[in-house]
Amino acid sequence: MTVSFPLRALYVDFNSYFASVEQQLQPKLRGRPVGVLPVLAETTCCIAASYEAKAFGIKTGTPVREARRRCPDMVFVEARPALYVETHHRLIAAVESCTPIKRVLSIDEMVCPLMGSEQQRDKALELAQHIKRTIAEKVGKYLRCSIGIAPNTFLAKTASNMQKPDGCTVIESGDLPHILYRLELRDLTGIGRAMEARLQHHGIRCVRDLCAASAKALRLAWGGVEGERMHDKLRGKTMPEEGEGNGDAHPARSSISHSHVLAPQLRTMPSAYSVLHRLLQKAAMRLRSYALIAGEIGIYVKYTNRQR
Repeated sequence: MTVSFPLRALYVDFNSYFASVEQQLQPKLRGRPVGVLPVLAETTCCIAASYEAKAFGIKTGTPVREARRRCPDMVFVEARPALYVETHHRLIAAVESCTPIKRVLSIDEMVCPLMGSEQQRDKALELAQHIKRTIAEKVGKYLRCSIGIAPNTFLAKTASNMQKPDGCTVIESGDLPHILYRLELRDLTGIGRAMEARLQHHGIRCVRDLCAASAKALRLAWGGVEGERMHDKLRGKTMPEEGEGNGDAHPARSSISHSHVLAPQLRTMPSAYSVLHRLLQKAAMRLRSYALIAGEIGIYVKYTNRQR
């Protein structure tokens, strides 16, 4: 029997956030390919790229020299974290003037609950457009966001990535699972390079296979209960960490972390440093959103030769 779940989550994902803030604050950068760097140096890498730059294949982790080769007109600016945090708080205020925010997940992502009539598709879409208009009016029209609407946070985040930039995608229970088939396994949160390899080892080679697998099969592939949780999330069920069933959208935490697997061409010290810079800002932003203070910071590095 197929269970239908209402639309419960609206996910806001700001597009090319650091670069977009720079374009909003510096009119001369608008419409131009922009790369944001931790320091202005030829040996470093981009920690953000505008959509004009992304059109040339430039993204987070692209070395400066490679970016110049791909796009001779590339403009580089040094990161200004304080301004990104200030803009972040203005964006939170803008969104909260439209609807409550359940959780701020990072400096450029937040999720809002849908309640009452907002759980209807047309009302949810009206709310999404209201949020976009309010951001443009109160913060700036170059701070564009993609919005995903779905029965749970996992699917709403997935939907927010399906139409960028400035998109809005709705995933309803009736759309599942076929609307996900166009995606790659690694497009789904929680599936990285290592997990993709594990899934393929278990005969799951695409999202269609993943959706067709039983909860038991996914538990085996994941090596634990997280596989069963993925089975439920793919079907629209709300998980406890999303604030349902435990009465607490901000559970007690002992740590906050972010991770990233470097592509082979980016496995150099400058590239690693640039990515680390961005991960640190995202982790610090989450720390502040939970009103917590860091007791210590640690870095864990795993090398291709298995040293750690």
